[in-house]
Amino acid sequence: MNSIRRFQPSDFERVIGIEKEAFNEYNPILFMAAYETFPDGFLVAEKDGDVVGFLTTIATSLFDVKILSLAIDRRYQNKGFASMLMQSLFEVLRTKEVLRILLEVRLSNLLAQRLYLSLGFNLVKVISSYYQDGEDAYLMEKMLA
Repeated sequence: MNSIRRFQPSDFERVIGIEKEAFNEYNPILFMAAYETFPDGFLVAEKDGDVVGFLTTIATSLFDVKILSLAIDRRYQNKGFASMLMQSLFEVLRTKEVLRILLEVRLSNLLAQRLYLSLGFNLVKVISSYYQDGEDAYLMEKMLA
């Protein structure tokens, strides 16, 4: 059975493992800081009780939230978990009266861009050399209200 729930500290090791697999850049301290400052915005996807993906955010103002990371275990990609996480986040943020969600995505990550566009995000601008390896990023936003 598939489900989405709030992150718990016992999920930390699995979340970091998924992040390491998905991205070359990760910061475990940032994840715990995000959890401590905005726990409602840190969600995990489960399949049969096992964590297979996660989404973490941080509130950047009273009305804005930034997605820090969204990653799904490679074995479970393209099975709807990312969309489930995002839809759950939208529900949480509407109860918090958040108006806008921001995120950055690599220009080369076409799969993620398609997902975000399908969920109502818009391209705002290109951020030059955003990533440690020098790759540019798109800044994307979604208005919730």
